[in-house]
Amino acid sequence: MRRLAAWAAAAVLGAAGLVVAVDPPAADAHGAEVFPGSRQYFCWVDGTTASGAIDPQNPACADAVAASGVTSLYNWFGNLDSNGAGRTEGYIPDGRICDGGGNGPYDFSAYNEPRTDWPTTHLTAGETYEFQHNNWAQHPGRFDVYVTTEGFDPLQPLGWDDLKLVDSVTDPPDTGGPGGTNYYYWDVTLPADRTGRHIVFTHWVRSDSAENFYSCSDVVFDGGDGEVTGLGDTDPDPDPTPSPDPVCPDEAPGTPGDVMAMDVTATGTHLMWGVAESGCVTGYDVIDPGTGAVIVATDGAPMVDLTGLEPETTYSASVRARNDSTGAVSATTDAVSFTTLAEDGDPDPDPTPDPSGACEVSYAASSWGAQHPGFTASVTVTNTSDAAVTDWTVAFDYPGGQVVDVPGWSASVSQDGTAVTATHPAWSSDVAPGASVTFGFNGAAAVAGEHPAPTGFTLNGSACTS
Repeated sequence: MRRLAAWAAAAVLGAAGLVVAVDPPAADAHGAEVFPGSRQYFCWVDGTTASGAIDPQNPACADAVAASGVTSLYNWFGNLDSNGAGRTEGYIPDGRICDGGGNGPYDFSAYNEPRTDWPTTHLTAGETYEFQHNNWAQHPGRFDVYVTTEGFDPLQPLGWDDLKLVDSVTDPPDTGGPGGTNYYYWDVTLPADRTGRHIVFTHWVRSDSAENFYSCSDVVFDGGDGEVTGLGDTDPDPDPTPSPDPVCPDEAPGTPGDVMAMDVTATGTHLMWGVAESGCVTGYDVIDPGTGAVIVATDGAPMVDLTGLEPETTYSASVRARNDSTGAVSATTDAVSFTTLAEDGDPDPDPTPDPSGACEVSYAASSWGAQHPGFTASVTVTNTSDAAVTDWTVAFDYPGGQVVDVPGWSASVSQDGTAVTATHPAWSSDVAPGASVTFGFNGAAAVAGEHPAPTGFTLNGSACTS
């Protein structure tokens, strides 16, 4: 795993010509369980070669790569849902627990596959082990550890009825800073009645964001002491490590995957992109597509946080890969565009009377590239009336033929023709005076790159300003 380099202190972004602060990698959390090793982590270890290519030897890992591609393994720390908000049963469906329901930017769906040949950690029931969760990036939060119940059938899809919560810890210590092989660690005493093959499911619930991370680790309770099998050899390996970083100074870097703008706020966003899957790549440059200037460079991390943006302003960014050994750079990706949200507390330049249920709406959407119809949208609705709004429902129209992927997050989203309706979740049904609710969803534009803003926002039938 390459260490994250020091980040630039500031950069110029977009036509607005703003100076934008670039946060260090600790600004957003990413990681996965490394003991007992998760499927995505062990398959990355199993598949990483000296050239930097991913070529799994384990049959389960090889089949997962054949089904989902290698991007998920290059981004093994990115099995996430930006709007998970600690939700489990009723939100993540049975059979999709290992990838958190598939709401993240990378395809980890193949890592739900029920089979018995995933890389496996050998343990002893009833013993206490130091669990370790990589802190590729750091954030406060809670780790919930589940173990499948005795009698679990590993050849059947994993369901919530199969899991029992055995440990929970908040803000455990770590071995060092983010961006490398450091990790959070804490002690977990495993159930004493388990025998044979089981799954350990670890759910990382951030306390400063709705973003959650998911790890399924295959274990066998056979009296072992942490040995690992299934990593391309027959000898148990108590301390698996990936192959060294590639050395290929003359190989041109491949083009990165699509850029995504996530967690858009009034003053910033989190950019992520697909790792270049060919050539020798030592780092990435985030580019201002208007000027061609480098906004910020990384030494291998496919992500960066931008802050200090202006509210309600549209920005664009693209990415290219570098080979620092030769100075070669790849072609640049399509640009992603995003619009920052309105800043809370800003005075309304055109105030209107506040009827019962009056509201204000901030809408932001980021495309998945100029040639890709997909987009991610976020809607924040503020109750500007003097009375609480109960059992809230937000409705609006999409004028450009956009199609919403239901059900969305932090609300149940549905669509009938051009009309879209978002209904409150069970855990957030009321909006107090002056309070806000935020929900989001993915969707597809009728024509890639064309995304007219929605119109006609209402909160429980009362018109909103937006």
